Parts: sequence; structure tokens; C-alpha cells
Amino acid sequence: MSASEEELIGHSYTRARKHPLVIGKLPGAGRLPGGPYTITQVMTMVCSFGLLVMTRDLWAHFGAMNFIVMALIPWGLAWVLRYARLDGRDPARAVRSLLIYSSTPAQGRLAGKPQRVARPRLATATCTVRVRSAERPAPAAAAAKPAPAPALAPARKARPAPVPAAAAAGRAVPKTGLQALLASLDEQ
Repeated sequence: MSASEEELIGHSYTRARKHPLVIGKLPGAGRLPGGPYTITQVMTMVCSFGLLVMTRDLWAHFGAMNFIVMALIPWGLAWVLRYARLDGRDPARAVRSLLIYSSTPAQGRLAGKPQRVARPRLATATCTVRVRSAERPAPAAAAAKPAPAPALAPARKARPAPVPAAAAAGRAVPKTGLQALLASLDEQ
């Protein structure tokens, strides 16, 4: 079966059948407050907490309130992410699909490898003009010769082209088909 004849199968699931991976309980500690949390929410809480710890010299001037700020900001960001949806997906999955879309090759993939399109090339053509000699046999002489019977002869090598009349007369032979055509028109 060729690649163009392959049968493509697509699956589409409703949103009710897609269950995100969540963290709702910790072993031995029980249920998390405000949980269950998706992986995106947990990563947001960890990253924002780490950022607050690294920059505490800039903002930590509240005394005991610093600990409340360090707990409320990560939890608040995770709570906002629970309800933020982009095209029915959480923001991390939407950003991931945007990155995948922007990194795929423009021509797509074929068998897992980037599809390459050949560069367009200019079309070239050759035109050949044959000029027959001015001496043509008379019609009576051509009729007097019996026509050879068509027989299957073994394939022969091609004969060399006849020498043009201009070369026989000692003149320069035109090099291109157009020059040969113009030379034959000049002779007439």
C-alpha cells in the first residue's frame, strides 16, 4: 500500500471523556486543601513560589505578612488557572500545542521526517531543424525505383547526419537550428 492509499483514521472525544491528570491526595497527608490540582496548577504554584523566594529582597517588607503573601500568590494563580480555558484546554496545553505548531515544517511530515519540496527549476527545451539539400530527385525518377518491401531488419546504429549543402560548397555551417533555417531561406 502506498502512502497516498493509506487509510487515515481520526478520533475525536468530547470534553466529558477527557479527564486531566490531577493530584488530589498526598500519601499519608490526605486530601489537599482547594484540590484536586492539575499538573499545570502544581507547576504554577511551584514556579511562582520559587520566584517569590528568589526575589524576596525586592518585595518582602511586610514582616509576618511575608509568609501569607508567599502562600496566597501561588495558590491564587493556581486557582485562576483552574478556570482559565483557551479553546477548551488549560493554558499550558494551549501553549504546548502552539509551540508544536510553530516548530513543524511548513510542508508537513512524511513517515516522521520533514517533507522537503524540490526547488523549482526552469524548463528547458531543444528545437532541431533539418534542412534538406536543394537537389531533390525528380518525381518520375522516384516513381521508377521500386519501393523496398518492409522487412524487419535488425536494429542498426544511427547513420551520421548528411553534410549540408553549405558545407559541401565550402561555406560555414550554421550552428543552431534557427541559423540553419535562415541559411536555407537565404539559399532559396
